[in-house]
Amino acid sequence: MRRARLKVKDGCYHIVSRINGKRFLIDDKEKSELLSAIRAAADFSGVEVFTYAMMTNHFHLLVRVPKKREVNDNELCRRVRSLYGDDRAEKVFKKWDNWEFFGLFAKVNDEKARLRARMYDLSQFCKTFKETYTQGYNKRTGNTGTIWEGRFKSNLVEPSARALLAVAAYIHLNPVRANMADTPDAAKWTGFGDAVAGDVAAKLGLIALITLIDQANQGPAKWSHVRGVFNHIHLGRMAVDGREQPASTKGAGSAAANQLKPLLMRRTSDFLNGAALGSPAFLRRVALMLPERRNRKPPGVFDDRPALGLSSALGVRGA
Repeated sequence: MRRARLKVKDGCYHIVSRINGKRFLIDDKEKSELLSAIRAAADFSGVEVFTYAMMTNHFHLLVRVPKKREVNDNELCRRVRSLYGDDRAEKVFKKWDNWEFFGLFAKVNDEKARLRARMYDLSQFCKTFKETYTQGYNKRTGNTGTIWEGRFKSNLVEPSARALLAVAAYIHLNPVRANMADTPDAAKWTGFGDAVAGDVAAKLGLIALITLIDQANQGPAKWSHVRGVFNHIHLGRMAVDGREQPASTKGAGSAAANQLKPLLMRRTSDFLNGAALGSPAFLRRVALMLPERRNRKPPGVFDDRPALGLSSALGVRGA
């Protein structure tokens, strides 16, 4: 029996999904198609994409799914156009007009309600872009069926500076760990690398992330500040308890690429296992949200990572 996915009304999530059979299907063209599908689905769903890494056989996302809000008809039509494109959207709108002409108002309202029900929901967001991408991939390649390996994995991330920045940096370092890039700023198909290269959407995602966690900001953060923050963290000098911690120097040379040896490079399982990532206090609150089961071990099987100031709820799986 599948376990229920851990979701909250206004939450940040680290999402991972892999290609089935461990196949390397996502070349640069397909990465562009997948990223476009993700961004269109995010606009439709009301989801904020903070950052990402598009790899050849999987992807990572850091997103925020805001609390559900009312979406009026004008906004609904705009989102449908964003998701479907002009031609398909016009067919949908014409169909609604025809239904209304014949007095089938309830049918129109039901279809609009189904579209609204897909918004502000983590599972629906992922289903939307994965299905959209799969349909396009199959049409382009002649493939049949799904290309994805089971369900996507998701971790609820504490909405704190330490947790969100650690997850974002871990995502940006994926191509470096895979020896596909020397440094995060040179890594194409990541939120940070693309932002440095001038991608406006990638830049806005990281600005939104820093704006969310920087309580002192009065308005959106400046890109120069955002870039400086991530350059600092990528080199392993994230502040912990108010004190800057140097990068691990074990086995490191003087070259910039070899300086990328912090815990973010080594403790990869912390960002993939369990249901949540954050401080022990946050994980205790998460544990209280989980359904009680007879004879289950008490929730809160936490794995402390004091060097990052984070804990991973390794004993509680929600994905």
